[in-house]
Amino acid sequence: MNFKPDEKNIRSLLKSGCQFAIPRFQREYSWEKKNYQEFFLDMINNLKMSDGMIRDDQYFLGTMLFVGDFTEKPDKPIEVVDGQQRLTTITILFSVLSDRFRSIKEDILSKQLFNYIMTTNDNGDKVRVLQSHSSYPYFYYFIQDREKEIKREPNSEEEICIKDTYDYFWQQTSEDSLKRILKKRIGDDDVKALAYIDILKALRDQVLGCTFISIAAADKDQANRIFAILNAKGKRLAYIDLIKNKIFEILREGVSGTLAEDRWEGIKEILNTGSETVGLATYYRHYWISKYQRCNASALYDKFISKINKNEMAYREFLEDLYSNAENYMLIVNPRREDYENRKEYFWLVQSLKDMNETFGVVQTRIALLALYDVKKRNIISAEQFKKAVLMMENFHFAFTAVCSQRTNNLESLYSRFAIALRKCTGKLETSAVICDKLIEPLNKLFPTYEVFSSHFKELYYSTKKENPVNVKTKYAINKINAYFSDKELFEDDGSIEHILPETVDEQALNIGNLILLEGKINNDAGNDSYAEKLQYYKKSKYSWVGKFIENHEKWEKGDMISKRAEELASIYYYLILKRSLPSEKKKKIETYV
Repeated sequence: MNFKPDEKNIRSLLKSGCQFAIPRFQREYSWEKKNYQEFFLDMINNLKMSDGMIRDDQYFLGTMLFVGDFTEKPDKPIEVVDGQQRLTTITILFSVLSDRFRSIKEDILSKQLFNYIMTTNDNGDKVRVLQSHSSYPYFYYFIQDREKEIKREPNSEEEICIKDTYDYFWQQTSEDSLKRILKKRIGDDDVKALAYIDILKALRDQVLGCTFISIAAADKDQANRIFAILNAKGKRLAYIDLIKNKIFEILREGVSGTLAEDRWEGIKEILNTGSETVGLATYYRHYWISKYQRCNASALYDKFISKINKNEMAYREFLEDLYSNAENYMLIVNPRREDYENRKEYFWLVQSLKDMNETFGVVQTRIALLALYDVKKRNIISAEQFKKAVLMMENFHFAFTAVCSQRTNNLESLYSRFAIALRKCTGKLETSAVICDKLIEPLNKLFPTYEVFSSHFKELYYSTKKENPVNVKTKYAINKINAYFSDKELFEDDGSIEHILPETVDEQALNIGNLILLEGKINNDAGNDSYAEKLQYYKKSKYSWVGKFIENHEKWEKGDMISKRAEELASIYYYLILKRSLPSEKKKKIETYV
């Protein structure tokens, strides 16, 4: 094998001018407190006193494995095969230290340190040194944003883990905490004489000076072989490796042995096909939770041993079912119209799955969706009930997750109970009852109130000038409202977000109360003209919503008109699109102001 081992330090890696990407199939950031606590204490305890100054000392981080040669500064990100957890943790710690420097008005030090989190490409554009798809957008807009302008709560297990790490580092890097830790080793008198800024700088330098062996592989296959060799000895096997070993132990001879190898490799191939690939461990856990019982990853092997009868027939059936569900899983993860033979009755499903995956960024729904696909394949669910269940999850997560930024980690248990109950059904009457009792009613109980929903909805905005995670959910909301007034399920293919008052007016012009959907060509023709001048273009639109708007608004100005319309759009969305309980007299009122 042709690969390049080299001794480096964190400073040279992050200052190489390259971007580093964590592939989608890599496991999520999952360091527990004992892991990041040990890392932090190792950094602190490696500091030493010399001539009355606190200084860093050499520390070895082990081996990191990459795909690509970053000495050549390639035009695409280098993939991190081994080192993800350490590099993510270091990025979080640097974000904390940068914030600490700002808190003591050392803005230059803060900006300089942030250069290890953000760099610039050859065009002078800012780019993030470490790219992580699984923790987007939280990692992107909180950890890797020095200004932290966009406020959002973590809503997945990985994002919560990232926030817990940040919070721990923030607490431990206060002046009192740092000096308390240092006193135990250096001594009270020496620590008392130290300035807080010097301790922060020493901690920064300690991390930057950490050395490691960098191995650059030419391609993914070579990297995987190297990874297997590096981890062959002394490494505790992950649960998925233990389960694989047990299956191959039982299905090891003749036809069964061939089946085990074919199916296992087939599952991995299925999960690595499509625009978004999925790790086998991630899929397996969702499958298990969807069919057997909810449990932590650490318990999955023990649960497998206790639940699946230890005989050849049971293991064969289990492996076949795991293979079959993998195909369904990727239909959920990478929805395409062609997977349903381009039949129009499934276009809504493709749109809904894409929005749950990409717009809302929720993965817990996959547990429920796997079970829904299972009963659909067995023909024991009506098309109406299948659609009702999927759209309920889509609508719920727009309100709960996308708009109100509520945490979704507790929903895993709800979806697991529903999925397990649904899979046990034997007929359409049963599935209908389970959907109502185990999915719709529990989600309805968690649905945000109108007051909570509207307060967040009215803050939605859309900007073409600056990339932000709010854009995608605002665009979704505008498309959904337009579809409602057009009495359609599908979004318009040529739809384009229009700022009624030009985006250049002020920040209020970005607010959802100033947005509408226009055909792309009409939007371009209207440009940044005043509302009075735009009317001639608006009248050419075939969208019902646009017609209703110009019918009700002879003029359009900033101020109360925008804020009032934002409130009305919140009402339309909550009561008419999400179909929350609404008095009939209010229905007529809220439809008039569009």
